[in-house]
Amino acid sequence: MRGTLVNPVIADRNLRWTVCDWDYSGLDEDLVWQAGLAAGAAQTSGRFTDALKLLVDGEFVKDPKAWPGGLGSPETPWEWLDRAVRSTEGGADAVLYYARGLQEYHRGLFEALLGGLAPLLTRIGLPCGYIESELFLGRYAATPGGIHREGCTNLHMVLQGKKVMHLWDSNDWIPAGTDIRADVDPLGNVEEEYLPDLRFSEVEHLTTTTLRPGPGQAMFWRSGIWHVGDTPEPSLSVNVAMYTGSFDNPRPWIDVPVGADGQLPAEWLAEYRDFARIADSDEEALALASSIGMRGIATRNPLPDAAPAAVRRRTPAPLLWVRSGEDALVATHGAVERFPAATADWVAELAARGTDEELAVTPATRDLARWLERHSLVDGS
Repeated sequence: MRGTLVNPVIADRNLRWTVCDWDYSGLDEDLVWQAGLAAGAAQTSGRFTDALKLLVDGEFVKDPKAWPGGLGSPETPWEWLDRAVRSTEGGADAVLYYARGLQEYHRGLFEALLGGLAPLLTRIGLPCGYIESELFLGRYAATPGGIHREGCTNLHMVLQGKKVMHLWDSNDWIPAGTDIRADVDPLGNVEEEYLPDLRFSEVEHLTTTTLRPGPGQAMFWRSGIWHVGDTPEPSLSVNVAMYTGSFDNPRPWIDVPVGADGQLPAEWLAEYRDFARIADSDEEALALASSIGMRGIATRNPLPDAAPAAVRRRTPAPLLWVRSGEDALVATHGAVERFPAATADWVAELAARGTDEELAVTPATRDLARWLERHSLVDGS
């Protein structure tokens, strides 16, 4: 799985869960930590209200100074965690820093995830909801909230430390009379359920997997599977949550009939809009597909002063296009633009090329080349 986050076995839609190896140089502890710090800054500034949660011994901590980066001085994840543990008299027993939608706060992480998740389009398709990335940093005996399940498929990777995941399929293992607390995810707007009073050590019929730090092992599980994590030692993990609408949506994914040349049928955009209901126009649907359903951030490179003479793809991130009347709609990294239909053959050739293969820029494609350079798909020369 070198160079991607997507193991081919995940394409088996009958698979409920699996442990899969991953080795992706674009994703590492420092990058995820920087995104976690950016989430803290975003919530501190008031631009986002659901960027993070900090729980110390089961209590929410709302003081921004306690959050990662809150002291205004550099801290590693482990320096911050040590500070959080020492924040209570006698030392806290359980600490969790959780940040979600990381790709919205840090462009570098957004681009790294997009490159690693690009094979989703051709191997699995797109979920009916958004794809989000999440950070879990801490030391705790069980995920706060306890055993739970959500309407999202997950790929959970440990970057440092050790994490144990416990999973249960179906509901027949839940003891009679157990309190089930229903909730709704505020961003994915899908159902969640929690078993707050049930300890995982009290029940049987579970799959338990210890994940080693990465690049190493990832845990993949489908929507609706009960799970809980615990950390025998401090750990840092990143999770990719793919929202599928509900615990048992009969059609959680849609195939994406994209060719090797990046072209999509124009009629597919209408189908995707009706399926996902998270895009209001064909342009928005194409842009969303080009970011694998992730909500990206607006930050982008300045438009180059001059068009390059040639370009090289710098990432396997999707380059998609459709014919639209006299134009070609072109999309990458969650951005979309109209260009003359005469540029379509050049886009198709670039889409079919691997990274670092040079393609000459023609007079008709100069504006397009500048736009692709601005949105991080190519490097110009």
